[in-house]
Amino acid sequence: MELKIAVAVDKDGVVFPGHFAHAPVYRIYKYSNGRLELVEERRNPLGDVPDLDHGHHISRLNTDFEGESPETPPAHGLPKYQWLRSRVLPDVSVVIAGGACQTSYRYFTSEGVKLLFTDPVDVETLEAYVTQNREEFEQALRE
Repeated sequence: MELKIAVAVDKDGVVFPGHFAHAPVYRIYKYSNGRLELVEERRNPLGDVPDLDHGHHISRLNTDFEGESPETPPAHGLPKYQWLRSRVLPDVSVVIAGGACQTSYRYFTSEGVKLLFTDPVDVETLEAYVTQNREEFEQALRE
């Protein structure tokens, strides 16, 4: 089994405890032969955008962001997750994070991306867990 996996992390290298779309960084791994190999880190521009999905508030900020510029991420709703998928995570099959909202979960899984959730642990701990528990990890990927 070979996959590309994004782990949402905070500035301290811990699995991001909140909504994965607001993590400041994604560590991108290649998973092969039961091991995670770090390939790169990708900055997430949405990590700097206020979470305007919380409470579904509409404001000038998120209406202005809708489609004005391909480089500017939308601040709200499905367009935000489409932008994240196409611009930041186009090549990943799995996202590991602390959480997600229903809209992001439904959108990413409809794109064939598996979302796995964990407590906010140090990324090195997560890497060791995957290596030591290959069968359990691969079972979670299949479910």
